[in-house]
Amino acid sequence: MTHKKDFNDFLLEKKTDTEVSQAIDNKMQGANQQAQGGAAQQNTSQISQSPQQLQQLLNQLKNQAQTQQQQTDGKVSQAIQQAINALSQAQQSIQANQVYYQMNQLLEQSTKQLEQLNQQVQQSQQQQQQQQTQQTSQQLL
Repeated sequence: MTHKKDFNDFLLEKKTDTEVSQAIDNKMQGANQQAQGGAAQQNTSQISQSPQQLQQLLNQLKNQAQTQQQQTDGKVSQAIQQAINALSQAQQSIQANQVYYQMNQLLEQSTKQLEQLNQQVQQSQQQQQQQQTQQTSQQLL
């Protein structure tokens, strides 16, 4: 009988161990589910924050692009203004060169006219001298 009793005790202990194991397993599963639920809530929270963060990032990128565009526009405007100034100076320089060229042409023409006049005067003087020489030589004769 003691043998039977020992076997019954053994079965009872075995049953108790199994129940305890199941209870532990149930508690572990519950804890895992709670942990997973918390993680799911955290992921959901992150997902719900993600569009807001994406919108903020898009707004920042848009602002940066606008700022860069304004800076580029400003630089282009400066470059255009500098080009206009350079063209204006070049035009003034060309006009000054044209005036200088025209003055040189007038000077050359004047010089040629003076040379021609000088030649005419010399020829006239030579003719006068020849005439005087002829007159003098005729008077002497």
